[in-house]
Amino acid sequence: MLLADRRESDNMHDVSVSAPSLHSRLWGYPQQQLERDKKRKTKEGDCLPTPLGLQETLAESVYIARPLAHLLSLAVWGQKSWKPWLLSGILDVMSLSLMANVKMLNCRERTELRRRCVLLLYYLLRSPFYDRYSEGTILFLLRTLADYVPGLGLVARPLMDYLPVWQKIYFYNWG
Repeated sequence: MLLADRRESDNMHDVSVSAPSLHSRLWGYPQQQLERDKKRKTKEGDCLPTPLGLQETLAESVYIARPLAHLLSLAVWGQKSWKPWLLSGILDVMSLSLMANVKMLNCRERTELRRRCVLLLYYLLRSPFYDRYSEGTILFLLRTLADYVPGLGLVARPLMDYLPVWQKIYFYNWG
């Protein structure tokens, strides 16, 4: 938004960049702002990358190569085969087990390892495991909850309809 100065018509000021938004302003005296900046820099300094040894480098290499190995195994054995699912799962677990012995990880690296552990649960929703085991169990659980818990059917029944579609869209080609 541009505002013209009434005294000088050729002097235009851009109001949108003149002041930070209320959410991004730091309300305090300048010394507080300096202390906040020091704390922020200290936190960022604590999260410097950890030097990788041979074992950690191998673990990260396995994790990075896993999608390629999965796609190659899909091309060789097909989508209905258990071999790509098993290969990818074994590579994931192997990568995590190689990184489990590392004690000196920074905050970001610990968060990434926790995220990778949680992502192992996605193997329950990936074909062929989903097609053979998870689908029936999840649909049975949702159907039971929808039938016996009042009000939950409003959420569970549409979820039962969309679950197979989501599985095909989001886990069609995973790696």
